[in-house]
Amino acid sequence: MVLLALFAAPAAANSAVYFVSDDGTVLTANVTLINQNTFQLVKPGFLGEEVALSVDNLTIQNESGVIEYTQNGKTVTFPAGNYTLTYSANIENGLVYLKYAEPYNVSVYLPERFQTGYLILGTVGTGGVVSSSDNSSYGSMVTFENTTTASFTFYDDVREPLLYIFLGVWGVVFL
Repeated sequence: MVLLALFAAPAAANSAVYFVSDDGTVLTANVTLINQNTFQLVKPGFLGEEVALSVDNLTIQNESGVIEYTQNGKTVTFPAGNYTLTYSANIENGLVYLKYAEPYNVSVYLPERFQTGYLILGTVGTGGVVSSSDNSSYGSMVTFENTTTASFTFYDDVREPLLYIFLGVWGVVFL
């Protein structure tokens, strides 16, 4: 019995891959669901509460094809199983916020002209790692391992020089 446990395959993890559009206004999702029957579509509201995220082109499919689902506010429900879920959503103010009912491995790809990770301009949530992209079409990527919440903000390559100019002007004023 112990020998059998040693050769058992590890359970597959839920994973999600997202791509930010070249203009930074659309997030395209490709989510792998393992033995799931729900998925949350949320964004932070005005006071930080979670509100329903409006998405376009929501599709859930398996090897048999596209399946039917129901959406009730923030939650999408479908028969339990293994699926690929895809959708696109608008990005507001450079904020990417993703929440899951179970832990996921998450990768978000940013185009070359966007950065994140700078303390004032683009923060990365707990557990996020910014690195060079492994996809030649994108400049960088942010990854989260085994997380139920992934969030970060990004900015274009013009904002950092503007921040230094702003700080320089205020530095001269104070001196």
